[in-house]
Amino acid sequence: MNVFAHLFGHESSPPTPDLLPAIERAVNAVEPLLKQAGGYPDAYRAPIQSALEYAHALAAQIPGPVAINRESYARDPLVHALFPSIESVTDALGSSLALQNHLRASPADGELYALMGMRRIEKAVVGMHLTGQVVQHDVMQDMVYFISHTIENPAASETQARELVATSLFDRLIGKVAQRIALRKQEKQRLLLEKDTLMARLHAADEHSRPALQEQLARLMTELQSAIGTLELDRYQDDFVAVLLDPAQYLRLDQTPIRLDSMGIRRDNAAESHGETIVFNDLIGYDRRNWTVTMVHCTDLQYEEFASRLERAYRTLTV
Repeated sequence: MNVFAHLFGHESSPPTPDLLPAIERAVNAVEPLLKQAGGYPDAYRAPIQSALEYAHALAAQIPGPVAINRESYARDPLVHALFPSIESVTDALGSSLALQNHLRASPADGELYALMGMRRIEKAVVGMHLTGQVVQHDVMQDMVYFISHTIENPAASETQARELVATSLFDRLIGKVAQRIALRKQEKQRLLLEKDTLMARLHAADEHSRPALQEQLARLMTELQSAIGTLELDRYQDDFVAVLLDPAQYLRLDQTPIRLDSMGIRRDNAAESHGETIVFNDLIGYDRRNWTVTMVHCTDLQYEEFASRLERAYRTLTV
């Protein structure tokens, strides 16, 4: 989206009710001293409102909620594809710290809505393939499976859960702003170290090598002065604008349709009779690795003490 179109589009948009608290939350996360610099809070209204709207829209786009239980594993192709076995459904729920903390705080609920994220893995394996009535052995196939099931932002209702997800997405966008500034700080430190090294070399240099080192140091000092200038507080507003008025380049939801059979083998040939196309939604930019995500609905849950969970995990490892 064009940055200026996005900015001007917000001129006629009514401010969201939580805009000022969101501005304070964002500025505190990036650099609290910005509140004493010029332009606060007005200079941050447009980018923060853009980020809030985008985070809520993105949270609303996440599919689901999908029922996560033993019955859905048997009848829902998506749930069947997400978990390697029916036991892993129970394990994923029981090992979730966020889920257990929610149940401890609200023991009477027994159900919740949440965001579930997983890592999608594709691996080449050797298997069998049926062509007509002929079984082919030792055929290279692509297996798709999921690991690191994580449940976040649990709540008693879907609306509450999506609101928590939107807040997490907003915070992640603000983190992208802070990351831009952190990279410039790292560059400044790199230049300072390089300057110290050059100064030491220049101190020990002879008349033949001194002119080249002096020229190199002069160029470095120009770079260093520029790097220091980018860390002036009034330049930080540019980082908020760059990220938050074009948030899709930093955080987005991509759809990936994959045709799978019941064993998780890719069946990209649509002419094959077995296999079903499942659309996976990937959250890009949330962290260094991409997450496959869906909203989930879990029922008949019970809080389990930490000691019990630890004992169960130990038994699983020793089996």
